[in-house]
Amino acid sequence: MEDFDRIMEIEQLSFTPEEAATEVAFVNRIRMIPDSFLVAVEEGEIVGFINGPVMDNVYITDDLFSETKENPENGGVQSILGLAVHPTHRKKGIASKLLSYLEKDAALKNRTAVTLTCLDALIPFYEKHSYQNDGVSESEHGGEEWYNMTKHL
Repeated sequence: MEDFDRIMEIEQLSFTPEEAATEVAFVNRIRMIPDSFLVAVEEGEIVGFINGPVMDNVYITDDLFSETKENPENGGVQSILGLAVHPTHRKKGIASKLLSYLEKDAALKNRTAVTLTCLDALIPFYEKHSYQNDGVSESEHGGEEWYNMTKHL
């Protein structure tokens, strides 16, 4: 929580106001799912983060952006609601490292897959990391067209 302002700054620089998580949502995620709210640090400063709850569904539903429940110790599907890197630290592989770390941790906890939604422009990034494009999501979050991406573990 001592780094909350920095996390909110990165979120607001990375997403439109309609897409960005609210302060309340982040407080809930930090408190409820600390095992899947990971940060990247360079020289003592948070430069990026990845977060999302474990769920039973293969695809993200919009209620997850506002409601957070504790993760089970094992099993389920690891979701990613947000992956963001501060603009001054992009193109350094930080997002890839965060993604890889979360995937390895999910595998250790016997999660069956990692799932996320992304905008069309980010599909190649996730495909490079072995995610499968499962087509247009039913999500209406932020008024955007999202794509379901999954990676089976």
